[in-house]
Amino acid sequence: MALDIFQDANALFRFCAENPQGLTTDELAAAGWTDQTQLLSMANQLLANGRLSITQVGAGKLLFKAVDHRLVGLDSAHMAVYQLIEKTSDKGANNRLLKDSSRLQQHTITKITKELMQRRIIKEVKSIQNKNRKVFMLYDVEPAQEVSGGSWYHDGEFAASWVEQLRQRCQQYLEEHNGRAVTLQDVHGHVSMSPGVSVPSEQDIEHIMRTLELDEFVYSVQAATGQMIYTLRSRGVSGHSFDIFAGRLPSHLRETQVDQPGLVVPCLSCHLQNECQSGGRICPEKCNYFTEWLKGTASDMAGRVSGAGDVRMNDW
Repeated sequence: MALDIFQDANALFRFCAENPQGLTTDELAAAGWTDQTQLLSMANQLLANGRLSITQVGAGKLLFKAVDHRLVGLDSAHMAVYQLIEKTSDKGANNRLLKDSSRLQQHTITKITKELMQRRIIKEVKSIQNKNRKVFMLYDVEPAQEVSGGSWYHDGEFAASWVEQLRQRCQQYLEEHNGRAVTLQDVHGHVSMSPGVSVPSEQDIEHIMRTLELDEFVYSVQAATGQMIYTLRSRGVSGHSFDIFAGRLPSHLRETQVDQPGLVVPCLSCHLQNECQSGGRICPEKCNYFTEWLKGTASDMAGRVSGAGDVRMNDW
């Protein structure tokens, strides 16, 4: 005669394994394990074999969880360290926390963590908060950004070469599309085709573009749609961005600009745009660039910007 499934300890284990979050006594009763005495007898068998854990979650309520097969055979000290690491989730537990909470000697903790790593139950992660310390967390858990450092850190070290590579890729794309504005999505799509050590997110590229903006390589503006628009800043013959505190270049030293197709508002690349305001010393009313641009758009619907090298802006 076949064994009733609700009297089979292995069937109980399989059902719990299918529900890794655990099952309460009531949930097991609803599933067919109505005989509480029989249920506890099978649970105790599995508990003795290290295949099931039982936790009290309330008055008269128990939570039954199937134990990972990798944990089978571990003694109480190993399980105590494992549970402490499990509680820290994506923040991880360092040796001091494990020693203080488990009351085990350091050499014992070292031996236990080494065995747990060999079984791929836990892993060791470098923390950027303290470069001389490592933390332990469950093998399948992704470290929190405050621990790993996020995209800009690899193995606990700042990925300086990768960041510089991304900066060069972004700048290269803008140079290839010089004279027209590009969106953040355009730049991200270009970089993602050859990302390097890992694929950056769109937010990562936004941060990279911000560094280029602070270094005065690019200018950014938010469009009415909410998209970020970027264009290269104007540069002199030296190849560097204009420094408004170092005086302006004489007209005969200015680099001749080539007409670019498309509607390019000169304000987007003007190095004095932060000081420009209506009625001020620097204003649209006196701006030769803006005047020439308006004349150009009136006569040429393609929107080409007049860029003669001797056109000066607000020449007082």
